[in-house]
Amino acid sequence: MTFSPQWHALGREAELAAEQIASGVTALGRANHAEKGYYTQAFFGLSIGFERLAKLIILADYAITNSGKFPNDNDLKKIGHDIGTLLDKCEKLSIKHRSGKEHSERPNESVHQGIVTTLTEFGKLSRYYNLDFIVGGKASQLPEPVATWWQRVGQPILTKHYSAHQQKIDTAQSAAVATLMRKFTTVLHHTEEGAIIDDVEALMLRSGASRIVQKYGRLYTLQLVRWLSFLISDLSSVGAYQKRIEPLLGLDEPFRMFLNDDRYLRGRKTWSIYRL
Repeated sequence: MTFSPQWHALGREAELAAEQIASGVTALGRANHAEKGYYTQAFFGLSIGFERLAKLIILADYAITNSGKFPNDNDLKKIGHDIGTLLDKCEKLSIKHRSGKEHSERPNESVHQGIVTTLTEFGKLSRYYNLDFIVGGKASQLPEPVATWWQRVGQPILTKHYSAHQQKIDTAQSAAVATLMRKFTTVLHHTEEGAIIDDVEALMLRSGASRIVQKYGRLYTLQLVRWLSFLISDLSSVGAYQKRIEPLLGLDEPFRMFLNDDRYLRGRKTWSIYRL
């Protein structure tokens, strides 16, 4: 069986989007104050992945609505690169195609909003923040993305998910370790916001908080991905099997691993569409 060039192009784009998302959430689950490069790696993967996935959804809807035709180059350029705007368009399409179905509603808690806002800024400009800060470029006028992530995403997660019981355990363990190590250990780290950490106990406490942010930051991000993945799954099915639009056949396959419940999304640490 021979497939069209359009089918191959959409398939490559879907694999790119899905694997960028997978690598992004994997890095997000490793990011912490001592390894900030993981944050930037996550932001690159997620901003690219969300943009590409959203555009695939918009293209699929256009083809279904227009008897298998796809938009032209100018139409695609008008869609832009703003992740927040793209997800707003996808929300309208989710209401149009999936109203009342499982995971049809856009996850939109304050943490989700913080994720989208930060990735939108990163995708448009703040990915250049470090160099622009040095040379006085445009991106330096935006909030620093790692610090912003911790404020918009990390702090709300800690408020909601870092239980008093777990904090008590982490505090006791941090104090015990500090008692043993403080006399012969020098500490010099900085938090995501740039505050200095110069004490063993403070370092251990931050590590405890980071574990919570890593786990739930990954979960909330994947909840957004799951919502979009269900949408593209429906569009692919309708487009390929009901409308007989061959390029949409199997468009959803790279995203199927994201169609899981919260327990699975929260527990899985390493993600790839190629290494299940």
